[in-house]
Order: sequence, then C-alpha cells, then structure tokens
Amino acid sequence: MCIITTRSFLLIKILQSHSCALTCFTLQLFELESCTYTYLLADTETKEAVLIDPVLETVDRDLKLIHELGLNLKVAVNTHCHADHVTGTGIMRKKVVGLKSAISKFSGASADIQLSEGDKITFGKQYLTVRETPGHTDGCVTLVLADQSMAFTGDALLIRGCGRTDFQQGCAKTLYQSIHEKIFTLPDECLVYPAHDYLGRTVSTVGEERKFNPRLTKNLDEFMDIMKNLNLPKPKKIGINIMLLYSPITTYALIVDIITVPKDFQFCDTSLHRFVAWNLSSASFHFSSSFPDISVPANRICGLQD
Repeated sequence: MCIITTRSFLLIKILQSHSCALTCFTLQLFELESCTYTYLLADTETKEAVLIDPVLETVDRDLKLIHELGLNLKVAVNTHCHADHVTGTGIMRKKVVGLKSAISKFSGASADIQLSEGDKITFGKQYLTVRETPGHTDGCVTLVLADQSMAFTGDALLIRGCGRTDFQQGCAKTLYQSIHEKIFTLPDECLVYPAHDYLGRTVSTVGEERKFNPRLTKNLDEFMDIMKNLNLPKPKKIGINIMLLYSPITTYALIVDIITVPKDFQFCDTSLHRFVAWNLSSASFHFSSSFPDISVPANRICGLQD
C-alpha cells in the first residue's frame, strides 16, 4: 500500500521492499524545477538513514522531514555529478553533525566516501550495494538494496529511457553495456527508481525496462544511433558549478555561472583567506591560499564538488 502526500515542491511516496519490508522503508521525494527524485531510506529499528541525490533547493524540506521522523542521517550519496541541478550534499554536511557525503571515485568530485564497485553503504541492519554504471558520466553508480528488491539507477536507466550521452564524459556504448550488464542482470521484479522523470511516472521494474524500453531493446549499433540523434537542449543548470572549499573551521560554497563569468572575475573570502579566479585561457578555477596553489579543470567540477 502506498501513501502519497503532496506539498509545495514535494511528493512523498512510501515504498516497501519485499523481504526488508518490516525493517526498512523508503520515501520518494520530488523536486519540481528539475524533476529530480530524492530518496530517503531508513532502518525502522535503528532509525539510521541514507539520502540519495539531495537537491540544494530542498535541503531544508528534507532535513525537516528527517527530524520529524526521528531519523539519524548517516550518509548523503549522489549517484553522479548532476548537470540539471545543484546537489544539496555540501550544505547538508554543514547542518548535520557527523553526516558523510559519498560519490563515485570516478566522478571527479571530492567526498568523504569515494565509492567503488561492490562497496556497501550501511544504515542500521540494511545496506545498499554499489554497481558502477558509467556512460551518462564516468562516475555514475546504481545503488541496489540488499535483497535486490530495489535499484536506484540515477541517470543511467530512466523509465522507458536512459541518461543522455552527449556531454560530461558521456559514451553511448559504455552506457548500453552498463545497463545490460549491471542493471538488467537484476531480478525481473526488482523495482527501478530513477533520479528523474518528466512524465509523472514514479517507478518501473527491471523486467519492464528490459522488455519495453524503446532504446535499450535495440542492439548496440541501433542504440548508439538513437543517442547520437537525440538533439536535446542543454540542461538548465549545466553552467552552474558548486565548489566547496574546506578549512578546519568551516566549508564555504561558491556558486559560479561559468558561462557568464566576467573575464577578470575574482572571488575573495577573507574568512578563509582563499582566492578563486576564473582563468579563461586554461578554463579552470585557480585557488590560492597558504597551501600550494591548485587548479581544477572546469569539466571535472560541473554540478558537484563536495
């Protein structure tokens, strides 16, 4: 039985897994602007919880819900670096004592936990297993519940679709192989929960997608041709980059639109004694502090650095 509640910028759907139903529950939350699903998973006995793909604009909403439910949020994990919204993970780390961030080690982003194939994200007696599913980006992962009753596929596998492959290290061949080898090998009845849906759909199954997905029922050559000719518009927030600069005392989040940044742009945070400059010739952000200078290529920080 599902209970659905709507609020401003919020859709909550209570999901039950099969063998984990008595000790684990999942809430599906919705962010309206980017059509992003955030998932809150919790062990009902220990109250420990994990949050998947939090969005910056809904951080307060999500933390309020977690507080109301009496949960102890242990890990906030991103399935990949997002181009259509800014992650809320970095801000959450400042607001929740002991919270750890997690993302694939191949994402190019920094986090407390660098995920690899087969890693387990535990919360109470429950856990999610990491399956690397690159192709949309290098650092895409699918998170599978312990009993394989649910898979949180990020932007790799969508409902009757898949993530685009025309930017951010995208590769159609790699994505096709990832989905067929890492997701379609799960049980037919495994529920598929994606990071987005633009038509109001909330869930599918591995069996449904293997049988009905209009792209992934094709052979590899046909799939690559489809992906090559999608001609999709640029994501709304591809130009927004969030940089988190760490110090022993605080974390500062700087959001920069790299498309409109002026030629002589320079940022100075005197509280951290750090300077950030946009270098047009090398297309990188340049950091200066009391530590050795470092430069970070812009294409490795799109959407996330936490």
